[in-house]
Order: sequence, then C-alpha cells, then structure tokens
Amino acid sequence: MIIVNNISKAYGEKKVLQGFSYKFETGITCVAGPSGCGKTTLANIIAELVIPDTGNVMDAGVVSYVFQEDRLLKWESSITNLMLVTKDRQRAQALLTQAKLGDVMQKKIKKLSGGMQRRVAICRGLVANYQTLILDEPFKGLDKDTKETIMDMVKKESENKVVILITHDEKEINHMSDNVLYLQN
Repeated sequence: MIIVNNISKAYGEKKVLQGFSYKFETGITCVAGPSGCGKTTLANIIAELVIPDTGNVMDAGVVSYVFQEDRLLKWESSITNLMLVTKDRQRAQALLTQAKLGDVMQKKIKKLSGGMQRRVAICRGLVANYQTLILDEPFKGLDKDTKETIMDMVKKESENKVVILITHDEKEINHMSDNVLYLQN
C-alpha cells in the first residue's frame, strides 16, 4: 500500500494538486481525469522524480515506471534494453516473447515500429524488481488486439503489486482497474 498524504504541487501560479491524500492498495488503480489535472505530476511525486510543495508519500518502495514516451536506448537491442534493469535474462526473454517480440529481441530499437517499441518499454517496466509499477498512458499506439494482449500480460505479471495506470481510455479502465481514481482540475 502507498499512502499519499496531503500532497500539494504548483508550477508557478498553476496549482496542480492541492491537499491531495489517497491510499493506493495492492492491485491496479486507474487514475483518470482531464488534461492538466495532475495525473502525471502525482505519478512523478510517487516515483520521487518531483518534490511536492507540501505533504509526503509513504511506502512506495522500489518504483518501476513506464513513461508516456518510451525512453529506450535506440541504438541497442530490445533484450539489451531490458537487461539494463534486470540480471534475469530468461525472464526478460520470456516477457519479450509473451509480448510477441521474441523474433525481434536482438534487433536494434530504432529498427522497430512505434508499437513494438512501446511493447519493449512495457516489458522493461515489468521485468524490473519493483513494489510499485507506474504506467503513464502505456498502451497508446497499440492496435486493439495487441493492446488486449499487453493489458492481460500487465495484469498477470503485476499481481500482488501496487499498480498505478494513468489513462483517458474508458476501455482500458474497464479492462484493467481494481480501483478508479478520478482527478479534477
């Protein structure tokens, strides 16, 4: 469980989060809301990438983060990108195979399609040794069938973890969520 206690964050005059508190339980919590309401800011505070103006976060443990952008080493292979966060090559290969990337795991990232790169980024997030998994709009750019396969993979691979999924997509919320948190502007 992650306890977010009285978090406030402003960027200049724009207050993004104000006195926000929440308990993220084990399972998948989908965080939704309009653009600019603080979804990514909240995720970044939990991951300790942004310092809140007030409040604190307790018990997040080791955080694995799949960002909106892939943040992959383009000149390296898929398997190499995963091996940056694990020593378990067998598990890395199994995840890439499960994501239907087994035949391209030795190819350089720059030679893969955008959807393939997105799947590599998700696999890298899953292969890390984490207590908390943050996914910021992770399924964008995936076709319907691939998206369902990857969503099911994320659910299976992140059992008994705290998962925070930021999304605008109602289908993703319906498919993935154990809890839903709607933020407002």
